[in-house]
Amino acid sequence: MPFNQLYEEQELLVRITHGNERAFHDLYQHYFPKVYAMCVSYAPDVAVAQDVVQETFTRVWLNRHKLTEVEHFEAWLITITRNLLITELRKAFPPGWQPEEVKSIDSHDVVNYRELEKLLDGAVAALSKRQQEVYRLSRVEGYSHKEIARSLGISVDMSREHLSKALHHIRHFLRQQYGQSGMLLSLLFFC
Repeated sequence: MPFNQLYEEQELLVRITHGNERAFHDLYQHYFPKVYAMCVSYAPDVAVAQDVVQETFTRVWLNRHKLTEVEHFEAWLITITRNLLITELRKAFPPGWQPEEVKSIDSHDVVNYRELEKLLDGAVAALSKRQQEVYRLSRVEGYSHKEIARSLGISVDMSREHLSKALHHIRHFLRQQYGQSGMLLSLLFFC
């Protein structure tokens, strides 16, 4: 039975807040594929990816008392995953490591946020109009797919598809332009 037919997400989060392990299992089953795919895409190896997935869901369980305060659970979950992945990627490089491509962006060896925003703007500008709209509503405004669908008059599935294609394009653009540092940039800004 699909996740959304078992519970409304908010009801599920309330049950988890009260320590309902079955509700947590349902949440885990629903979000595991997305979290795992993200981890496998960025982690140095499968073992690290599996560790990050486990740590992500452990943190959800340990912070279950806060779940009813979370407005956009999926975005919150992805943020936890992203932060854990960034920590793992930093461990994979020697102390003080700074990729040459990133160093060349700023003469002070510090990534200039405005320059990165320009890179993102360039990648977003290359998207289709609908992908741009969905990307901005999701990643800038923090809308859920349901809210995006309602706002743009499209289905939830179309919202997901447009966002998926937009994120794929942005990641590809950054990796193509900036190699390994592009992967780090995509984690910092788009996941």
